[in-house]
This record gives sequence, structure tokens and C-alpha cells, in this order.
Amino acid sequence: MISVGIDGGGSTLRIGIYGESLKCIHLHELTETANPSIIGFKKAEEQLSSSLFQTMDEAGVDISEVQDVGAGMAGAAQNPDWLRNVLTKAIPHAKITVAPDYEIALIGAHGKRFGVLVLSGTGSAACGIDASGESANSGGWGYLLDDGGSGYWLGLEMLKSATRVADGREEKTELYQQTFEHLKISVPDDLISWLYDSERKNREISQLAPLVFECATKGDLEAQRIVDDGAEQLYQLYLSVVKRLDFTNPPVMFAGGLLSSDTLLRRLLMQKIGLKKVSVPKYSPVEGAALMALISK
Repeated sequence: MISVGIDGGGSTLRIGIYGESLKCIHLHELTETANPSIIGFKKAEEQLSSSLFQTMDEAGVDISEVQDVGAGMAGAAQNPDWLRNVLTKAIPHAKITVAPDYEIALIGAHGKRFGVLVLSGTGSAACGIDASGESANSGGWGYLLDDGGSGYWLGLEMLKSATRVADGREEKTELYQQTFEHLKISVPDDLISWLYDSERKNREISQLAPLVFECATKGDLEAQRIVDDGAEQLYQLYLSVVKRLDFTNPPVMFAGGLLSSDTLLRRLLMQKIGLKKVSVPKYSPVEGAALMALISK
């Protein structure tokens, strides 16, 4: 029995081919998004379909062998029918199960459809599933509306801070100096051309987040403020889910590049939630997608 898991985040696309007991046959990773909200439906379908066929070809697996496909995609909450149709067109005979990317991360992390997950990567979100199967989510609105505590948000806050310092509205700190050195620009006006470059991608702004962490760890007060604000926004996402599901001390997992390792953001969020430790996820999000398809039977 062959199952396929698809994890389409805000900046990467991962497709895994799995055998019995989620044994990985092949994993394909593309550092591009297939989110239709970002690149458009036509390009997203081309990206997803070509990557899917390429992955199966690399794995030596024929389409006819695939029985289950689970896909979690950024933007899927708004476009579930589109995603299901794209996958059905590619693999007509398979059972297709789709969900937002944060839901497959939850299922993968907990190894089942139960618990709470807080995610911070390119975007941010929290979701939960209670014992009755009732679910709730908060966040996941995208970078234009609200993705507080995400990598994109942290990076953009760093750039906004630099504009305030350049105007003389705030005092200059190490974060300001590091911003210009990292971007390899010399004058404040260059921030505009850097940010609004037509080739600029969201992940490039998200990749500024580690610089904020570094400056905050060294004692930069502005960087510390940004990280603490980000942790508070993630905490509010968590609280929203817990309240709506009437959860009491639910199992909590973290996901996304900014919470998967021991970052300052992760430590502050743990303090706010009251967690002494967070367990290691049982499965990755792409494995969670395949697992979702299997347990949805």
C-alpha cells in the first residue's frame, strides 16, 4: 500500500511517498511555495502537479500504486475544493484528504487527531482538536492580514523599526546597524527599494528573523521587544483555540522553523503558556499529511 503526503507551507513544498507503517520511500523538497493565494491558481497547480509526478518518478512508484493522498497546504482552508480537484486530476483513483498546513502539523506532531499545536514559520497559526473530534483554529490569515509572531512578521517588524530610527523617532540600537549590514545597504532610503523589489519573496523577509533573535540575545532592547511581542501574539492564538474548545491542560506541540528548535521565541512562548518542556513531534508535517489520509478512512 502506497500513500502520499504533501506539506505545502508558505515557502516550501514537501512531498513524501510512504509504504506500510509510514516507512518513507522517498521525500522531495522544493524551496518554493504552491500556495495559490501567493502565486495564483494556475501556477500553483502546475507547481504541485509537476512536483508530485517528479517525486513518484524519483521513487520509482507508478500512479496506479497510490491508494491514499493527504495534503496540507497553506491557503487550503480557503480553497479546499481547488486542492482536492488538482490532486484528483493527478491521481484519479486515490482517496484524497485535504486540510490546512497547520492541521497536518498537529496530526503529525501528536500522532493522532487530538491536542493543540502552535505554528510559527513563514506564517503563524494555532489549531486544536478535542476528544470528540471538534476542531478550532486561530491565525493563518496570511501576511497581508495577520500573521503575528511569524518569521515574516518578525522580519518586517525589524524593517519597520529601522524606518523609525532613520526618522529620528526612536534611538539607534545594534539591531538598526545589523539591519543595514545584513541587507548590504548603506542609506535608509535603500530599505524601500529592497523591500519593494518585484523579485523579493516572503521567505527572504522571514529569513531576517534569526537576526532579530541574535540581537535580542545580545541584549538589544528593540529586538527583545519585537520577539516578546511575537511570543505574545502566538500566545493569544493558543488562548483562542483553548477557550473555543474548552480545553483544560491540553497536550501542546510546536511546529514551524521558529518553534522547532530552542529559539528565544520558543522559550518566551513556553513561559507564557506555562510549559516546562515541549515533547518532540512524533512525525513531521509531511508524514502527518500521509497519516491524516490513513486515519480518515
